Amino acid sequence: MPGPDAYIFDLDGVVYHGNSVIPGAAETIERLRAAGSRVVFLTNNATRAREAIADKLEGMGIRCSAGDVISSAYATPLFIRQQYGTSSIFPIGEQGLVTELERAGHTIAGQDVDFVVVGLDREFTYDKLAAGLANLRNGARFIATNTDAMLPNEDDFLPGAGSMVAALATASGMVPEVVGKPNRPIMDVLLAEYGLKAGECTMVGDRLETDILAGKNAGMATVLVLTGASSVGYIETSGIRPDAILDSIADIE
Repeated sequence: MPGPDAYIFDLDGVVYHGNSVIPGAAETIERLRAAGSRVVFLTNNATRAREAIADKLEGMGIRCSAGDVISSAYATPLFIRQQYGTSSIFPIGEQGLVTELERAGHTIAGQDVDFVVVGLDREFTYDKLAAGLANLRNGARFIATNTDAMLPNEDDFLPGAGSMVAALATASGMVPEVVGKPNRPIMDVLLAEYGLKAGECTMVGDRLETDILAGKNAGMATVLVLTGASSVGYIETSGIRPDAILDSIADIE
């Protein structure tokens, strides 16, 4: 039987851990492409522009162009433009987010802005938090690229974008609109970008509460791989059930 029209792969915990590629990932991806399936990489990480993500994958021996990547840094500016038009934005995030915001036609400013957009920021400071709060109190809308609590690396986990989002949410008493997985905006951007139908896609991820839930909410088939954050035991407590469970991306047939 032919495979799905597209495989949507999360990155950290599925294709690589930090800077280490997961064994068999490159071979599996090329085999799926050779069989006629589209391969798209989907990540909540908003610290890099699409080209930088593609360069990282290329450096790991995985063929990739910027056009094969959808990140929350890319989806968030498109979501804002589609829903609200080009806007002025105070970003709490890294250069990849700023680059994608500017490419989408938005203006970066420090005050009197339409939106405060928060992503992972490894140089997060009290001053940034205070500036974000001032803008929200002055009428700006609050948008989060994602609310991931932790970011995996080769050895363990680091605080994720959700930590910065929670700080501003606590200070302001406001609940942000969230673009990234498991929410629909990033999935809608992906489907529109490639002209795909959800029923023809398979979402492959390592996190039940983000990757698998995002795929299920969008109407995609879902595959959980056990090389990342979620274990088989967690399925029972989470109540989120993937369509298939595999040890690794290398086991996709």
